[in-house]
Amino acid sequence: MRHLSWVATALLLAAGCNNPSDAAGWARRAASRSRTQEKLEALEQVRHAPGDRRAAVPYLLEVLKQAPRVRAEAALALGEIGDPAAVPGLLAAVDPAASDHDGREANRRLAAALGALRAREAVPALVKLTASPDGFTEVAAADALGQIGDPAAVAALAAMAESPAVEAVAAQHALLALGRIGDARAAPVLIRMLFEERAGASFFPQAAFAAVEIGRPMEAPLLAVLKGRDAELQAWAAGRKVLPGALYAKAAQLLGDVGGPEAVPALAEKLGYRDPDGSLEMLVHVFAAESLGRLRAREAVRPLGELLARESDPDARDRYCDALARIGDPAALPALRAAVRGDWDARQGPLTALSRLGGAAELPLVEGELVQCKADCPPDRAAALSGMRARLAAAQACSDARCWAGKLQDASAEVRDRAALEVGRGGAQGDAAPLAGALLRPVADDADVTARYHAVLALGWLASRAPLGAAGEEIAGRIDGMIAAERGRRLTEGVNEDALRLAARLRKR
Repeated sequence: MRHLSWVATALLLAAGCNNPSDAAGWARRAASRSRTQEKLEALEQVRHAPGDRRAAVPYLLEVLKQAPRVRAEAALALGEIGDPAAVPGLLAAVDPAASDHDGREANRRLAAALGALRAREAVPALVKLTASPDGFTEVAAADALGQIGDPAAVAALAAMAESPAVEAVAAQHALLALGRIGDARAAPVLIRMLFEERAGASFFPQAAFAAVEIGRPMEAPLLAVLKGRDAELQAWAAGRKVLPGALYAKAAQLLGDVGGPEAVPALAEKLGYRDPDGSLEMLVHVFAAESLGRLRAREAVRPLGELLARESDPDARDRYCDALARIGDPAALPALRAAVRGDWDARQGPLTALSRLGGAAELPLVEGELVQCKADCPPDRAAALSGMRARLAAAQACSDARCWAGKLQDASAEVRDRAALEVGRGGAQGDAAPLAGALLRPVADDADVTARYHAVLALGWLASRAPLGAAGEEIAGRIDGMIAAERGRRLTEGVNEDALRLAARLRKR
């Protein structure tokens, strides 16, 4: 769509003294001119002119009755103005049968405007647009239905998400819209789409995010998957050669975000899962362990410790150690001490967890490692041990969440990551602001990433105990800004996905 440039706009304004001075005047000109280009130039001015923009609405509604090209621009302006009085006119302008470029573009802009206006009466018309042969129109309709949030759209969006005829991007937008609506009837579709792939496109990120937005109502259906009690899903998976271990692993992974105490026994049981061919066994163990850590499940300390003692894979050991540190129960210390054996790759995970959980008694272990490393210590190992020592020194100075809150802006990322865990476990509503400050802090390296991730976890724990209200909304908005500023940065890509889920939960609460 061609718009008037600012230079051309300035020339237009200078061309004569009869130009309108406000939005309503420009809208009147758009409605009255016969040439399309003059209409488009006037409609561009409506969006930027001073004055009461709502006064422009009656004239813009007249433009909606005109050619598709100008109808699209009028819809754009009406969506930005936000006057509910425009809804009937916008609805009347929708043309589901449009087959040309301008008609489809008008439908897309009309859908966006109706979504921005949260127009529930528009749901039937938008549902029709979800079946458009134009993928861009499908996306606009799905996004608008998500904004409106009416459960009446669930069936259409679910069908759109699962249809093989729908382009992958449109199906992904349908999944996100289901999450925004937040109706538990979407659960079966979301769970199936966790495992769906089409022409190399995965739907897991969108289906998982939608499940997190729905929240606790997703716990029961995911538990049914984890326990092997969803016969319909098992039959569906068998037909697509999705292995049971994959079902268990992804269900376990999501339960860390949407589950509560009811999910803990089933997750703990999966720590002992045995796969027929062993191919997915470790994946199930790791995802169950990580979710138990996020849920701070004290009853999982013993089975996690036993699993750690048996495990030889360094990466899996590290993740079990992380889970024990996040649970935060000192009962895990003996198992972590016993795990400090083997080469450095095997020792680092338990030592790191000990520094996040222990105190003065654990300091000699770290000091001993530093002595052994001596002058030829590899820089990365020296830095890791230095961070461990800093955490344990901070633990000797702090005995409560208030003290730890003061360390959320410490120069050491390692101190900040422990401080976030301590404040998340023992802090109060007033600690949300310093945790948010720690989360939003610039990230330069992996240690900073971990500190941000623990701040994300901690804010989630805090909000689950004490709803943050308007403060939560404000923090969610700041998280959105941070993510937008860092979009495309690989270092923060993973942790920012967790932050995005946190923002969604804060808004729901």
